[in-house]
Amino acid sequence: MLILGIETSCDETGLAIVEIGSDGRATIRGEVLASQVSLHQKYGGVVPELASREHMRSLPILCEELFASTGLTLADLSGIGVTCGPGLKGCLLMGVTFAQGIALPLKVPVLPVNHIEGHILSGELHEPALKPPYITLVVSGGHTEIVLVEGLGRYTCLCRTRDDAAGEAFDKSANLLDLPYPGGARLASWAGKGRASSVFKLPRVAREMDDFSFSGLKTAVALMVKRHRQEIHASEDVFADVCWAIQDGIVDPLVKKVSREVSSRRLPLVVCGGVSANVELRERLTETCQEVYFPPLKHCVDNGAMIAYAAGRYFANGITAPPLDIFSRWPVETLSSFYGVSHG
Repeated sequence: MLILGIETSCDETGLAIVEIGSDGRATIRGEVLASQVSLHQKYGGVVPELASREHMRSLPILCEELFASTGLTLADLSGIGVTCGPGLKGCLLMGVTFAQGIALPLKVPVLPVNHIEGHILSGELHEPALKPPYITLVVSGGHTEIVLVEGLGRYTCLCRTRDDAAGEAFDKSANLLDLPYPGGARLASWAGKGRASSVFKLPRVAREMDDFSFSGLKTAVALMVKRHRQEIHASEDVFADVCWAIQDGIVDPLVKKVSREVSSRRLPLVVCGGVSANVELRERLTETCQEVYFPPLKHCVDNGAMIAYAAGRYFANGITAPPLDIFSRWPVETLSSFYGVSHG
């Protein structure tokens, strides 16, 4: 079974073809990805209108490139999976209409895929031995949540952010330090050169809350930068120490909360989403949790392979055609009813 996956939820256009074998194992036959970082850089963030137009321009080019590189044709497809949410509505619409345009003449089913479920299942995509139940930390620019995975489409959200996501906290803090967009990775790089400082300390309010919250941290960073701006920009060592403090303020509550859930339930952990590439987060969770899985770095970001794999799993379970729609918000705990998956 060959599945085409299409991902256009935000500012990356991803397509992939995944083969699902009769034994349920997945093989990525090919994948392509186009980033829009340079397009949005001068605006300091993603401009939805521009992102949608770029998806529309990139999709046919990438699709042709994908099939040329694999030696496959559209006629070889068994089905298509396309991200229908959560995400930017205009961007999602580009992917959905493109998928429909391919599927109609081929008469193959198109399955709506939840972007977060795609990230969650990326653990099983790369670790075939990994089976539910397990805990997933989804940590990215738009989402930060801890999810109990009980099976395909069967999820319980144990904890999610009340405001900013961890990736937003990284990027907004980087912006306050005048690092160019997208600044989160640059801030983390500087943090790797820094160390704990008694001068630059940030609150740990989110550690004792039931949910995540990073808006207070962002405010504290803004005040700290305003108070120490001159010395921060006068010394690279000081700048690195400030970045270390910011990164620690974001990573610390992530590690504390997810470690508590993993320990109490004695389950494996999968860490996914763009921020899962963060070196400090990986090291601390590896030290804290006995069994932890990370997708390859290229699959930490949004990609078509995770969407194709998620769709393939549903196709393999006989679920082929829930109605296509677009959801700017789409909690994973609603998927069992959406797909008609039993919790029994």
